[in-house]
Amino acid sequence: MIHSGKGKKEPGGKKKRWVRRSIAVVGLIVAVGIAWLGIAQRNNLEALYLAITSNAESLEQKQAEQDKKQEDILQQYGLSKPSASQSQEGEEAAGAQTVPTDSPEPQETSDPSGSAATPPAQTPAPTVKPSQPTDSSEEDQLQMQLQGCIDRLYQAESRYREFLNEMVESTKREFWSLPKDQQVKEKKLEIVQSKVDALIAEEKQCDAEVEAILAEIQTILKEQGKSTALVSEIRAYYEDSKANWKAAKMTELYS
Repeated sequence: MIHSGKGKKEPGGKKKRWVRRSIAVVGLIVAVGIAWLGIAQRNNLEALYLAITSNAESLEQKQAEQDKKQEDILQQYGLSKPSASQSQEGEEAAGAQTVPTDSPEPQETSDPSGSAATPPAQTPAPTVKPSQPTDSSEEDQLQMQLQGCIDRLYQAESRYREFLNEMVESTKREFWSLPKDQQVKEKKLEIVQSKVDALIAEEKQCDAEVEAILAEIQTILKEQGKSTALVSEIRAYYEDSKANWKAAKMTELYS
């Protein structure tokens, strides 16, 4: 009996199609990543690797684990991640200004005869020396400054993530607004490339802001006599999270 062998070739054919599709997806991610990231920076290479080897669900889980680890580290220093309401209150408090009021000028009095009266002699008020802050109050003040730095740090990260979200959404809007015959990979890459300069500038601005805040945190920790290991922990969290955010957006762009 002659067997056609059709049943044996089908699994192999499905496997080949799956391999070709996987290669095509990886190739598209690499193309989007190169067009988007533009420069061979370590963080960008890490983001590209994550985009190739991970999916949206695994990236989301990885970010949740990083966030939890960061919150645990902050708690060791008596700090916490700010809530949305706390951030808003902080911005309102920073914008509030107190307008000083001028004290009224003393008026001269005159006697009935019309001649100016001699002002009464004034007894100088006793000089009160300001009380020196206790060690406890100094510590509380430094802790408040430290928490303020953490609040600003999360605000900077939030602005950068909002920029990434808007960049991806605007790219998708522009792509889907094209005629059907122009909705091809090359056009999407062109749109991404047109936004590279703004993306790099925003990332550099966020990096500079984060480093400035970390310098303040290091100074405060030294004044408190505490370990400055928190600075390295925050910097590592920021770099890992930033790569994760970019990887998530790259996978969103090719999907």
